[in-house]
Amino acid sequence: MSFYKMNRMASSIQKMEKFLPKSFHPFGYTVIFNTMVKFAGTAGLRVDKMNNREVEVSLRNRRKIQNHIGGLHACSMALAAESATGIIVGMNVPDTHIALIKTMNIRYVRKCQGNIRVRATLSENDYKRINEEDKGEVTVDVRVEDESGKEPIEAEMIWAWINKDRRSLLRHKEKIKS
Repeated sequence: MSFYKMNRMASSIQKMEKFLPKSFHPFGYTVIFNTMVKFAGTAGLRVDKMNNREVEVSLRNRRKIQNHIGGLHACSMALAAESATGIIVGMNVPDTHIALIKTMNIRYVRKCQGNIRVRATLSENDYKRINEEDKGEVTVDVRVEDESGKEPIEAEMIWAWINKDRRSLLRHKEKIKS
């Protein structure tokens, strides 16, 4: 397995892990993530596991994020899948780059039973590409399971990354065209 310089997000997580006892790590992950992504905190997203190759998040079926039939709302399940995949890409993108969601495909296949757990993983090859290529895209493997152990949704999340300098160059080109 290859190792690359940690970005600020990964470094913050590592510092938190050294400071807090292991039993409090999910609390620390959740606070850090929900501070950065306010909407996730509003929905009550919990980050249970976080490292550069695997992320697990969970979402409790609470009234404020339910649909009209008592299951988790479609958007809340999509939020959980997008958050898990975004965290894993965000943990790996160098500080000189920015991660952006490019495509989100969600297929709703059955009614959600209770709470959900989402697991996103990154392959060794994708891990290397994110750290070595100046720009690119990756389809992050993600699985969403409800309390019955079945998948209420099938999700495909494609993330892109570009150099931050490239982003300012693109904005400059857009201004010139206007």
